[in-house]
Amino acid sequence: MFQYDFSNHQNRHIRITDMPAEYFQRIQETTRKDPYYPVWHIAPKCGLMNDPNGLCEINGIHHIFYQWFPAGPVHGLKHWYHLTTKDFIYYEDHGVAMYPDTESDSYGCYTGMALKEGEKVHVFYTGIENEEMIPCTCYARFDGEKLTDRKKIVEMDPDQTTMNYRDPYVWKRDSEYWMLTGAESKEHEGILMLYRGKQADSYEYAGRVRLLQNGQEAMLGYMLECPNYYEENQKGVLFCSPMGISSENKYDYKNVFSVVYMIGKPLDTERKEFHFSEMYELDKGFDFYAPQSYEDEKHRRILFGWLGNSKSEYPTDKNNWAHMLTLPREIRIEEERLIQQPVEELKQLRANEKSITEYTKIEECSFELEGNTEGAFSIEIGNKDGNSLTFSADGEEYCLNRSDMTEVYAEKFGTIRYAKQLEKKQTVRVMVDRSSIEIFCDHGKTVFTSRMFIDHVSYVKVKNLSGKFYDLRK
Repeated sequence: MFQYDFSNHQNRHIRITDMPAEYFQRIQETTRKDPYYPVWHIAPKCGLMNDPNGLCEINGIHHIFYQWFPAGPVHGLKHWYHLTTKDFIYYEDHGVAMYPDTESDSYGCYTGMALKEGEKVHVFYTGIENEEMIPCTCYARFDGEKLTDRKKIVEMDPDQTTMNYRDPYVWKRDSEYWMLTGAESKEHEGILMLYRGKQADSYEYAGRVRLLQNGQEAMLGYMLECPNYYEENQKGVLFCSPMGISSENKYDYKNVFSVVYMIGKPLDTERKEFHFSEMYELDKGFDFYAPQSYEDEKHRRILFGWLGNSKSEYPTDKNNWAHMLTLPREIRIEEERLIQQPVEELKQLRANEKSITEYTKIEECSFELEGNTEGAFSIEIGNKDGNSLTFSADGEEYCLNRSDMTEVYAEKFGTIRYAKQLEKKQTVRVMVDRSSIEIFCDHGKTVFTSRMFIDHVSYVKVKNLSGKFYDLRK
């Protein structure tokens, strides 16, 4: 049966229009039948999904775009796919919203964001121009249905950066537009480039932003991806994905690539400085990257992340699909930390409420635990063959251990993650969807997001956790 060989990189530039119809139908079928395909998360109909893009709400409808390579579970020619929802429960599929079909993005429509301005919605994204894979910043208008008027607005400066130049993020302050773009400098340091615009689609380079931690320049690896910046209560919040940072302790920066956030004074655009005191990881799990946030019409800050990473091979690859988006989260500032919790609407997924017991039999691996604890506790998710994933705390630290799953993967990046336990008395919330687990601890200050691959999950065992257990509906 025909299958593209993606070790031949030419095949990673396959366009939907070039794919045989029977091949496209077959890989959608293998995806749909995969027992690890999620019940209620956003996932691709086939192929590879990665970064969430262009998030916004227009007249009560949330618009969610994501990068998509349709031909297989590898990084290839990126399109933008489009979904909408009014309640984060029921979604409408609008198909491909952006094809790589203009001169500025003919080799890929990469990560971008949406800026609402009154009735207008501006979209900014990275386009890959030609077979030399030269990046540039592109602009489009979004009318709630279609992306139009696409054009290049900023060129990459080869005297300033390597080819690692991407992921624009734009905000408006008074009458001016400001754009951050992540990059790798010619000195191989992660940098943020700042641009000033009098109009939404026209920018001039303003300089590099200095990230100053307690007055000292912070070093953030060799490349900064996916910068997001917003202001709340006279504070600036910056999160980004620095590539190449690590630590000597067992708690920090253990992922392939990590995501960090900083809360400080509003970004000083004249001095091109962002002052902050502490830098924190946004997620402590194995599979979380490239998050993007937006303010909805209820003035909540909503975040989606990519539930995956770019270096691991996944057990679902053999069924022609890879990755999903995280559940939608509300984030807010509390005591100089970001708090993350599932959006309130997701409680509508709950069914068959019962009390947490030491042993719960599982029919469908789609459930939620919301439990109170003080100090040490443990949660084990497993099957009759002895395969399991365990999340535990001893009063001092958390441990997520997936070394005993049915299908252990990406072992070179480790199978255990740790985080310091910030609060002993707390409510822990765990949401599982077949092959994903998202854990919210310390009232949302500490979060673990991970894929899990356990064949035919049959039970959940719990110690020192009292509260409610729910099945989660489609």
